[in-house]
Amino acid sequence: MTTELHDAFIEGLTEPGQDLDPEWRAAFRAIPRDTFVPYFFTPLTDRPGWRLVEPPDPEWDRRVWSNDPLITQLDGDDRLADAARSGEPVIGVSTSSSSAPSLMALMLQALDVRDGHRVLEIGTGTGYNAALLCHRLGAANITSVDVDPGVVARAHTRLADLNYAPTLIATDGSAGDASRAPFDRIIATVAAPSVPAAWIDQTRDGGKILFPLDLRNCGGLLPLLTVDHDRAEGHFLPDYGGFMPFRQDRPDTALRAFREIDDHLGTRSETPLPADILQGTPFEFFAALMVGGTDWMEFIPNDGGPAQTWIAQADGSWACHTTEHDGTHLVRQGGPAHLWTRIEEAKGLWDSLGSPSRNRFGLTATANEQTVWLDSPNGPHHWTLRNAPPECY
Repeated sequence: MTTELHDAFIEGLTEPGQDLDPEWRAAFRAIPRDTFVPYFFTPLTDRPGWRLVEPPDPEWDRRVWSNDPLITQLDGDDRLADAARSGEPVIGVSTSSSSAPSLMALMLQALDVRDGHRVLEIGTGTGYNAALLCHRLGAANITSVDVDPGVVARAHTRLADLNYAPTLIATDGSAGDASRAPFDRIIATVAAPSVPAAWIDQTRDGGKILFPLDLRNCGGLLPLLTVDHDRAEGHFLPDYGGFMPFRQDRPDTALRAFREIDDHLGTRSETPLPADILQGTPFEFFAALMVGGTDWMEFIPNDGGPAQTWIAQADGSWACHTTEHDGTHLVRQGGPAHLWTRIEEAKGLWDSLGSPSRNRFGLTATANEQTVWLDSPNGPHHWTLRNAPPECY
């Protein structure tokens, strides 16, 4: 790694005009990311599968010292790295990664830690985030848990190489760690469909919880909650933060619905919305919040007709969107719920609310109920979150 590459890496942690707390900037300067990412997988471009990237491949050095998120494990099977070293592509679903450093910096800064704070990290992964926390707060104040014992063992070794010895535990992250509670801060780098009650129980009054809300990898919502006894409440961050979900929460891919559709014609109608309304638009997070996350794929039919964009959910609800040569948007849909109709309704509601940004929304969580709200928990707009699309009331 060159000095220029490292300097560019540090500067890339924030957007132009944004500041990073000097203590976090010092942590990123001191902790070498390459120690925690000795190799990563990158998708092939000409066929399905992944290839392994490791030294002395120059791509390894360049991308480790970039803002790229890097996939470090597939299918929870560490043997796939050895298999990939043969040069043959490997097939699998990503199950562990090194997050984008800028997203790590954003979340660590939002956590608002103070000297002496005790932090629980959910999702040890490579151990890089734990090392940054150790540098800032001291290893004795850091506990990190991960469901994968192999991941935890590797993180332990890499942290020890830097003379850090935080408490690392192989366990279900949704249960936290009662033996080390209470914590001043809980930060999750794995997405959860709601706030586990254990996290609230294990956080001191006035402490904070920051985690990604799992909407099937859609929306990238990051609630920052303050705990008051058995209640946690706060706004979403204004920034996008996408993370892998808990492994036990990974449903069978909704893409399977495409192969199981009996009536591919469904119900036909015109729609005012383009196909990409759910992909990278300001409305995306609200659609995911109101309708639930979706899987999608796009292809051009063999007959040369208009491109088809298919979206589906795990319950078998589906929609197929096409745009005719004259610009008319058509949709056909089927399954238990009319998915595209619900998206249109969500878009109408979002428009009627003035197209509010994500940080105008917040979450109130107790052991019995979790409620999403707009602007204020006491305001007129509330939706009950039930590990699925919220119900409006």
